[in-house]
Order: sequence, then structure tokens, then C-alpha cells
Amino acid sequence: MDRARVVEVWAPSGDRHRVGTGYLISSRLVLTAHHAVADTPAPEQVGVRLLDPAGGTTWMAAERVWPAGPVDLVAHPEQDGALLRIVDPAWRPPRVEPVRFGRIAGEARVPCLGLGFPDAATDRARPRRRDTLAVRGHVDPLHALKSGMVTVHVDTGIVPRRAAGGGSHWSGASGTAVFCGPLLVAVLATDRKIADTANVLDAVPVTTLLASPGFRRVLEEEGVHCFAEDVPAPVPMPLSGEEDAEPAYSPLAMAPVSRAHRTRTAAGAGAAAVLAALVVLLVLLARQPDAVRLPAAAAAGALAAWAVVRARRPRWPGAARAAARQALAETVRQAAGERRRHLLGRDTVAINVTFTTLPDAGRGPRSAPPAGDFEGIARYFAALRPQRLVVTGGPGAGKTLLANELVHRLLAQERSEGPVPVPAGLAGWDTATPFADWFGALLAREYLGGSETAARDLLAFGRILPVLDGLDEMDEAGTGRRHAAAALAQLNEFTGPLVLTCREEDYATLGRDGARLLDCATVRIDAVGAPDRRLYLDRRAHDRSRLAGLEAELSEPDTALGALLGSPWMLTLASITSQSDEGARVLRSFIGVPASAAHVRRLRDVLLGRLVPTLCRPDPGHGPQPYPDAEAVTRWLRLLAAHLHGGPAGRDLAVHRLWPVAGPRAARYAAAAITLACWLPAFVLLALCLRQRGGFPFPGTLLLLLLVPAPLVAAWGARARAIQPRRVLHQRLRSALGWQRIGLGALLGCVLMPPLVPLFGAGYAGAAATAFALVFGFGLALSVRADIDRRFLVAGALPVALGLTVAAGRLAGPLGDFIGVIAGCGGGALALAVGVPLGLWAARRADGGAPDPDPPGAPTPLAPLRGDAAAGLVAGTLVTGIALYATLTVPWLRVGWPLAVPTSLACGLAAGPGFVADVTRQYAGVVLATRGRLPWNVVGFLRWCHRAGLLRSAGTVYQFRHEDLLAWLRERERA
Repeated sequence: MDRARVVEVWAPSGDRHRVGTGYLISSRLVLTAHHAVADTPAPEQVGVRLLDPAGGTTWMAAERVWPAGPVDLVAHPEQDGALLRIVDPAWRPPRVEPVRFGRIAGEARVPCLGLGFPDAATDRARPRRRDTLAVRGHVDPLHALKSGMVTVHVDTGIVPRRAAGGGSHWSGASGTAVFCGPLLVAVLATDRKIADTANVLDAVPVTTLLASPGFRRVLEEEGVHCFAEDVPAPVPMPLSGEEDAEPAYSPLAMAPVSRAHRTRTAAGAGAAAVLAALVVLLVLLARQPDAVRLPAAAAAGALAAWAVVRARRPRWPGAARAAARQALAETVRQAAGERRRHLLGRDTVAINVTFTTLPDAGRGPRSAPPAGDFEGIARYFAALRPQRLVVTGGPGAGKTLLANELVHRLLAQERSEGPVPVPAGLAGWDTATPFADWFGALLAREYLGGSETAARDLLAFGRILPVLDGLDEMDEAGTGRRHAAAALAQLNEFTGPLVLTCREEDYATLGRDGARLLDCATVRIDAVGAPDRRLYLDRRAHDRSRLAGLEAELSEPDTALGALLGSPWMLTLASITSQSDEGARVLRSFIGVPASAAHVRRLRDVLLGRLVPTLCRPDPGHGPQPYPDAEAVTRWLRLLAAHLHGGPAGRDLAVHRLWPVAGPRAARYAAAAITLACWLPAFVLLALCLRQRGGFPFPGTLLLLLLVPAPLVAAWGARARAIQPRRVLHQRLRSALGWQRIGLGALLGCVLMPPLVPLFGAGYAGAAATAFALVFGFGLALSVRADIDRRFLVAGALPVALGLTVAAGRLAGPLGDFIGVIAGCGGGALALAVGVPLGLWAARRADGGAPDPDPPGAPTPLAPLRGDAAAGLVAGTLVTGIALYATLTVPWLRVGWPLAVPTSLACGLAAGPGFVADVTRQYAGVVLATRGRLPWNVVGFLRWCHRAGLLRSAGTVYQFRHEDLLAWLRERERA
């Protein structure tokens, strides 16, 4: 209750007058009791005055606008309500929020509060001066159920005595608004004569008034939402000894770890530990040179560390779970608050859209309020049983904003102890991966520092509320809704609380096909009415005078302004435009312009053209603006919009497929040049090392010639039109698929060894086969997707590896068995470079093969580039270590530290960024080839666009947030 909105009511009635109390429910409407204004000779002769303790307010003329005629209060006491509209020319409407109505749905008593002007508070020295008296007590929903009234028990503070002759000293308090928390639930009418102290009062429930069409019509004209929310039940105080008790959660049915899996884990850890011990024992007992002992010790240490990690079983007691939940809630709260601000155009004021609960066709919620709005979304969700919700609406209706607002308000509650709402975009979910695995990986990556154990634990114990946005974005346009239907099938197996958003048309189509979310409430976001549009623009206005003349246009659907400004998206753009004198002047130029297609299109172009300049303005609360040049930002966005993946109809902005922005060849050939530049230092420094050891020009030249195919293959791959991004899936080491691929590498190594033994001896053959098996097996296991045809993979890989190892043995075999290690590593890398594309090509011809059972983590638009760079870093680090070992210990290559270190780093640069990281090199090629047409830090620019609300993430790609913005940018680029 806001006491500044409490109103005194004065109404003439024959030769005397009536007094009462009212409450300002909008900027001009006052809610009061009907009997206080019923006998007024003319509806417009009512006077109202706002409460002011200093006495600074004056009486204002008002008229009764509802009900229009007399009401028989004897037969229908539940109709004792009236609406007054203030019509005095001196009235200056204050900026007030429309009141929110409530209903008491349970059986528990609910505290209430009201403030009125009863006769008991009249100043005896000045009889015409009435003071205030609070109505503090509770509402008992089980009292007088047949009367249709709400019973208010005044049990705190002063209770007036009954007047002599049976009258009531509560007279004058008629019309007092009764609040339960933030919700107006009733209007005081009379006191019930069942108590000597007059502490039991009758009140008219607002739900009865809302059922009247005339009452609703007047409220809707003023922008007041005509629905009642459930009053939250009072939170009981914990009993003694229960202060630390956890709130009730619903544990989920997560797949337990099988006994066979536990056995395999223990066996693998034990075998690794035994093998590590044997290696250490052999190193200690056998007399081997340092060239053998050092790698063996490193291998033993790696095996021991892996055994410890594999054997460790993390435990998550209740205290740790509570701490993880609290930390997660704080992280999500900050992210949701920042995202809310950007969705609202760097503002905090949102349009209070309404939504309606749709009738369910079966398996709907046990209970759901009939309607709700933006500001009451948290209370609406709390009233759902079960708490599962689908939000639908048209394009730009505000589905994402409503879902984010639910996250924001749930976490902002004073006693936020329920499941933590975690937002996620469904476009990044490959439904071949189970929902719990995908969402757990996303939760771990984005909010829990990579701990999938904590993520699965919080999910399993019901501490997470997934808020999933964009069911309609899971499938490309015109490709059917296979992924969306599969997602709904999996979500129906998820028994916990859930929120889902989808376009209304797409969800209806899925429902006709038998795919929908069960046991949930489905709501549809309503069109924004003219009063809500006016209120929204007024609340966001920096200078209300700039809106002069615009508010009336919003009620005229035949004008360009009234026709276009019907969605939250366009209203936000209009608000942004009106924040400057120039923009407001342009908007006012459309007053009275008819709603023809040309005029609406021109108005749309004006609004979209003001968006980027507004976002590029300095933001005092968030430091300097990284991209203050609005013209440059618009130019960059136009260029990107014109070259989206998928051609003219494409929507995806993939960071790892940006090369068309620079033209058909420039970026790809720049990437090839970068590849050769990465290899050049390695060739030069290796030549210096060989020359210093007396191995140049022969056999050093032959050895360097053996390395030439690697940069050529890498350069050819970097100029490809479609590159498969690398990734490192360490979880493959815990899966059967990963060890099968490591076994395949070992098998091919065994196949490779017999032809090499008679040619070059067992030492060379063993070194080459072992190095090949390790590089090929682990590379295949950790980095290559599952849908690959193994026959074509082996057919392409084995001849390449055999040819390279034979050529290396012929040309440089006399230098020692370490040449076999180099040849095996190179053969494994080239075998992957040739065999993997061949195997994937064959798999695509066979419809893609089996789905990948290993979730690749939480896919984000930058994940392909990051994964590719990480794979290159890992490969470069390993090669750097091998090269450093070789340049310090191998006799024919050994040099001093000053030359060994840069040579090793150059070899790592060649093998990592120069060979493995194809996508990273192509991205660098895009940056170089655009030469100022895009910013140098393209990734940073895209991240800024995402934070500013221009782009949204959809899996591994960005998309422009609104189709209107994308179409406008493309039009500007063509022009």
C-alpha cells in the first residue's frame, strides 16, 4: 500500500453530504465504496483530496464513471464498489504504477492493511477535519463464505467503539482499500454487527468487481490490468531447532552410475597405477641412457596422475551443495540483471505485457492462474502446480524478456531458497545428447567453473530450474521440426520445474503433430494495448514534453504510429528514438500519417536507424564505450548481415565461417599464407641446428624435405571453404568410444611395424609404430567426432603413414632411431589430416552415421574458435616438449640452450597454430583480408554486440536478435 495514494472522498447527498475513503488505482481513477457516492445528484459533483499530512492538497472535482446506474446493495452487498475519474483541470496526474489486484486462494489467514478516514478519527476541535486510522489485521478466507464478501478482522491497533444507537464509528472509512502485501484484495464496505467492539468488517472482494464488464472496461481504458493474482501464503516461522532446515526440493530421476561402470573405472585406475609402477621399476633397474629414462619417467608420472583422477570419487554433502547453490544463484543473478538491462535497451523500465493462460488439451497443470503480467510473473509461476510453464507469442512479443524477467525476479526475492533459475538457449542443443548431459555441461561451463560433478549433483537434487529459450530456433526454416519434437520428448521425461519459450505458431503446429510439453501451463503473450503503450513511453521518457501528441496516436490503429508500435520491440525503439530532441521531432512528424505500407516502412526505418547510435553513446555507469563510432558499427553490421551463413536467406553468423565477408578467395588464401609463415621459423632454425652439428646441407636437406608435406597439407586445408573445427574432448578417455579409437591407433601401429622391420630394423620400426599409434589414436579419440566411416578413414590414413615412414627411413634412417619417432609423429598427423576428411565425407553420404555420445560441452558462438585454438595449443605444447628434448639430447641435433629454446618454440608454432588450428588461421586470414572493413578484434566486437542486445547466441552461431533489424541492415548494404 502506498499511503500517498489514499484519497478522501466527499459527495453531496440532498441537504447533507457523505464522506468516504478511496484509493488512487491509476493516474486518474479512484476506487471507493458505492454507498459513499450513491446519492450524488450529478455524477460529476464528487470531490476527492489526496492524503497530505501537511494539509497542502486541495479538493479536486471527480465524476462517477462506474456503475452508471443505481445498485440494490440490500440484495447485492457484494456490488458495493465505485470508480471515480478525476476531471478537475488543475489535476496533475502523478507518475504512479497501476495497482495490482489479488485474491486469497488458500485457507490460511493472511495479514492485511488499509488506511481510511473514519468518523472515529475526526478532530473534535475541528469537526470538518478527519484524520487517518489504520486497519491492521487479517483476512480469514473461511469466514462468511456464503455472503460473497471478504471478512476483515481488526486485531492490531485502535478499534472504534460502537456508536450509541448501534451506529458505526467506522463511517467515513467506507471505500478503504485493503491490501495483502502488494496486492489490493478488497474495498471496505460496512462493519459486521457480530462483535461488540466493531473489529469485524465487511469488504467487497475485487474479484467480484473484476467480473463486471463495465468495471473492466473503465480499468482497461486507463491501463490497469484486469486480473487478480493469488496472494502468497504467509511463510511459517521455523520451529525450534529447524532454523537450518533446507527447503523442500523435488529430487530428479538421474541415471545412476552402473556397477559395471564403477568396476571399469576401478580396473582402469588400478591398471594405470600398476603400469606406472612397472615403468618406474624398469627405469631404476635397467641401465638406460638419459634419452630413454627421462621420457619413461614422464610417461610414468602421467599414468599415475591419470590413475588418481580416475579413482577419485567426488562427494557432495549437503553443506557443499548449499554453498554451490548459493554461489550459482549469485552468478546467475548478476548475469540476468545485466542481460535484462541490455534487452531493455540499456534501461530498467519494461513494458508491462500481459499474458493469458491457454486451455489445455490434456495433461495440463493441476492449478494455474487464468492470466498474469510482466511484473507479476514470479507470483504467477509460484502459483503453478506443477511449476512447468511454456511461454508463447508472436515475433517480438517479448518471450525472451519475460523469461529473463522470471529469472531476475525469482532471484531477487528476499527468501530465494527454491531452485535456481538458469537460462539457456535451446538452439545449441543437439538432441542426440541427453538433456541432463547437455544442460549439465552448459551449467558447468557457464556458471560452475567447469565442474560437471557439481552440475549433475544440483540437477539431481532439484536445485536447478532450467529456463529454456527458443524451441522454435532448433530447426532451420523449411526443414521441419524434428529437433524441436525430439526436445519435447526428452523434456517430458524431465520431471523437475521447467520454463520453455516458443513462437505461438510453431508450438501450435507441434501440438497438432502430437508434440507438446506435458503437465505444464501454456500462456500466450497478449498484444500491447494502447494504455500500456502510453504508460510505457511515459515511464521511459527523459522529457515528457517530447511525447506531446504521440500518446493519442497510439490509440489509432489507422495511423502509422498506432499500427507499428504494437509490439514491445517497436515500442522500445520508439522510446529510444524519443530520448533526443531530433528523434522526438521525427516521431512527431508521423502524427496523423495514415497506416499505409510505405509510411509504416519509413517509420520502421527511422526507428531502426536510431538504435545503433543510442547503444554507442557513452554509458556513465559502465565505463568508456568500446565502440563509440555509430557509423562504423552500422557499417560493420551491414557487412556481416550481407554475408551470413546460408546465403541470402541465412540467419547464422558463425565466427568460424566468416571468410565470405572478405570475398570468395582473399581470407582463405590469407589463411594459407599465415600457415606457411608459421612454418618458416621452424625450417630456418632447424637448418641452423643441423648446420651447427655438421648435418647441413646433407643429410639435413633431406630431413627438411620430409617435413615439407606438412605445411603444404595444412595450407591446403586452411583455404578450404568448410573446415571442421578441432576440439579436445577429454571425457572421451572415460568412454568406450575413446578407448576403441586408441585401440584402433594401436592396431594400425602394429600393422605399420612389420613392413618397416626388414627395411630399417626393429628399433626404427618400433619407434615409428609407437609414435604413430599415440598420435593417431589419441588424436582420433580426443578430437574427431563419432560419425565417421572407419573404412574410409583407415583406407586414407594407412597408406599416407606407411609412405611417410618409409621415405623417412630411406632418406634419414642412418641418423638413428629417433628419426622413427619423428616419422611416426608426422605420419600420425598426416594420416589424420587425410583420413578424417575422407571418413567424414563417406559418413555424410550415409546420412551422418551414429550420433556422437560425448557431449562437447556447452556450445557457444565462440566455442568452435576456442576449441580449435585449444587443440592447437595442446598440439603445439607437446611438439615443443618433444623438440626441446631432441635438441638437447639427440646427438645429431643437440645444440645449446640459446638455440634449443627458440627452435622448440618454432616447432610448436608450426605444429599447433600452423598445422592443427585450421579455424584459427582462417579467422586470422579474415582479419587480415578485410583490412579495416571490420574491426581488428572481430571477436570482441561480436561479444559487444551480444551484450548490447544486437545479437543473440544460438548454439555455435550468433543471430541478429530481430528479423526486422537483419532485413534493415541487408537493405542498407544493398543500397
